[in-house]
Amino acid sequence: MKRKWFALLLLSSCLALPATAQVAQEIDSISSQSEAPTAGMDGLVEKVNIITRTKTPTELPENDPVALDLGFVDIPGVSKTLTEGVTAKAYARYVSVDDMKIGQLVLSSVGKGNRTEPLNSDNFVAQFNLDQTALDPSSPITIEGDQPELVAALERLAAAEDIPEDEKSEEEVADSGVGASEGKVGSNASSNPDASGYSTPDALDVKKTPVISSNITTNGCEIRVDLDQLQAIQQTRVETVTDGTPEYSDCADGSERFKISPSYAVCPYDENVETMKATAQFMYYYTDGGGNREEIGDCQPDTEKVYDIVEDRNACTVYLDYINLEAVPQGKLVYTNHNGKEIPVSSCAASIEVEPVPMEKTTEGCDIRDDFLAGKSFGRSKYIYTLEGQDWDTSCQDNDEEYDHSTIYKTANGDQVCEPIINRESGKVTLQSRVMINVHGFEIYRTPCTPDPSAKDIQSTTSGCQDPGKWSHNISAGQSIGSERFYYLLDGKQEPVTECQDNGVIYTHQQETTGWQRHDDKLFAYRLVTVYIEGVETLSGRYNVLTSQVLPGDPQVPYLYTGVGPATNGETYYEGCTRFDERDEVEIYKRPDETTHKVTVGEATPLDLGNKCNIKVDWAAETYKRWSAPQGYTGSVCGRTGYRVFVEQQGSDGEAKTIYPSYGDHCNYTASVGTKILEREDGTQIGDAVKGNCETVAAYPSYNQSGHSGTYQWYITYRSNNGGFPAHSYAVKAGCINQWGWY
Repeated sequence: MKRKWFALLLLSSCLALPATAQVAQEIDSISSQSEAPTAGMDGLVEKVNIITRTKTPTELPENDPVALDLGFVDIPGVSKTLTEGVTAKAYARYVSVDDMKIGQLVLSSVGKGNRTEPLNSDNFVAQFNLDQTALDPSSPITIEGDQPELVAALERLAAAEDIPEDEKSEEEVADSGVGASEGKVGSNASSNPDASGYSTPDALDVKKTPVISSNITTNGCEIRVDLDQLQAIQQTRVETVTDGTPEYSDCADGSERFKISPSYAVCPYDENVETMKATAQFMYYYTDGGGNREEIGDCQPDTEKVYDIVEDRNACTVYLDYINLEAVPQGKLVYTNHNGKEIPVSSCAASIEVEPVPMEKTTEGCDIRDDFLAGKSFGRSKYIYTLEGQDWDTSCQDNDEEYDHSTIYKTANGDQVCEPIINRESGKVTLQSRVMINVHGFEIYRTPCTPDPSAKDIQSTTSGCQDPGKWSHNISAGQSIGSERFYYLLDGKQEPVTECQDNGVIYTHQQETTGWQRHDDKLFAYRLVTVYIEGVETLSGRYNVLTSQVLPGDPQVPYLYTGVGPATNGETYYEGCTRFDERDEVEIYKRPDETTHKVTVGEATPLDLGNKCNIKVDWAAETYKRWSAPQGYTGSVCGRTGYRVFVEQQGSDGEAKTIYPSYGDHCNYTASVGTKILEREDGTQIGDAVKGNCETVAAYPSYNQSGHSGTYQWYITYRSNNGGFPAHSYAVKAGCINQWGWY
């Protein structure tokens, strides 16, 4: 266990030397001294956190260091002009400790163009946990380093740029140290100033070796609202975690932005009945990357959307004031909003534009109702009024006037009311009479001439007059009068004296409601009534006088108001990802037949159904590539570049050795481009599509070594890929999606 933990502390020493054999030797050497106290730590300078990134994806080898180029992201207290175009040369590897992978890195020099300035690698160290053995350019690397030394090297690079090329001597180029090799990893020959000048530094103290990681995050940063540009800008900051303790930079504007738009859906109109003006109001909002609606500030008036408030009398009925005998026109205040819909401001009330008009009582058009059993008749009347040039009236009702029935044979002048019936053959005379009432001095007959049954042998019969269809039916009075005819017998045969006529037998009308005649525009209904009579001797059942009709003078039955509230009208619209169902403000009335009638009186607040967007990720077809080293290839390759293998070959004198470089790993790549879109439930895409390239890498050796015992003769041969391309599984794609922060 001690050997593993000491391996973590060799970062400054073992990474300073790019030769595998010597690195391994130093690891064993320092590990064997693990019990000795660490020296030299008290003399370390005060260091700062330097944020860097790799310029290309780089696979880290285990234990043996690899050279790589870094770019500077942030150096505390250093101007960006000093780091522009500068490349940091570094060595890195990883070691395994208790099932953990620990990345280790040191800086050796900084370079720009063809000039390089060396650094003391003991003063620039990074150690960090690894989830995978490859360094990604998108992930920052924090290096604890000596700021004054780094600033001095950067300033020397900047000063060298000001010297004309023709004044630079070969000696200056030769003195540039590691930079003379342009950052390439050399051999262990003395021409390498880093390697030749290397000496093993003291081991670092475990307790003083920080574990540092950095990340760019939106956590703790708000979305900044810029109403001048109508944009909402997501802010980000750098999170640096040192030994589990996070530190954060200040939040600054990021690249993700959302459009700000006005919404009238959530703001009511400003209705001013004093100025008779209605002004629309709106609120700003935006839809964030997850499809959520975010509202900004309060409702504010739109001075370009101002509408007149007017009186609408067509929406209200006339109020009949029977106490003051006035017909009062009613109206409600309304305006037409920016969507072309009529919106009420007040409920029905006395009109402010049309004055009430008087109602007059009249009996015109109203029949007198007779009650022959009671021997009385009753007066009926109604009210009429004229409104805006049109005449209106109410239904007829009994008034307080009563008239007694009188059976009249002669007028006041002594004249007979009816001609007597004279049967010359029999020589008998039958007198006739009529029922009369006196209405304000006017004599009005209520029955036709009726033969007196007590007269001479004159007989009456209903035979031949039983058909109620031929009777008199007084709908207004609610009664039917039976019929009879008069006759006398002549030789046993009836001889008619009269045709069928009313006989004074009254059948009271019965009523049966069979439905309703609706008048939704006026909010009332008339009963549909079947009027019938019963008890007719010649009928086994009832006789329908009227079938499913509105009776004259039948009162209007008003609808029952039950309340007001919103109701969806089938119209839907969207604002970004948010769905709204339009609603009308309706007054609800119950009809007499228990059905419901709704009257639209305005526009209600739309129903907010929330976020109706889903994130969809589509993957393009997979692409593949491979690398095969050509014969004699000596350049940098993918995989573990800079890694060296010592291959001995027997010379002619039996002692010579030749060192052949390896050509790295044979790498296979499988990649696919993922495209993220935010799609609404109606198929509309919200915002722009975002793309990301997800790549899977597998490494297979590109060479074989062979030899035979005794001669130490070795050969390096290439072989082609035999492992196939790596699988681009769902787990790989899910890892890319999580890394990109799409969910």
